[in-house]
Amino acid sequence: MRSKSDHAWRMAAQCARLAQEADLKDEREFYVRMRDSWITVANRYAFLDFVDEHGTPTPLSPPRAGRYVPYPVSRTLERRRSPAPRR
Repeated sequence: MRSKSDHAWRMAAQCARLAQEADLKDEREFYVRMRDSWITVANRYAFLDFVDEHGTPTPLSPPRAGRYVPYPVSRTLERRRSPAPRR
């Protein structure tokens, strides 16, 4: 049985072939975008196939109290509320 990532790679190849054969620029760009989307899907399924074969990865340990937070929430909210004037 073929995996979902194999199917996605075949679809990406088909879109690439159609892009090469397209006469119109818009059509070619459409197939290139579709190819890129299928490549993204294939990579994601390949990761999931790997996880299925090797088991789920170990979860990260929860953060300890007092750990440094690089971007405090209040500072982020202040930036959103008062945007700098554009020039």
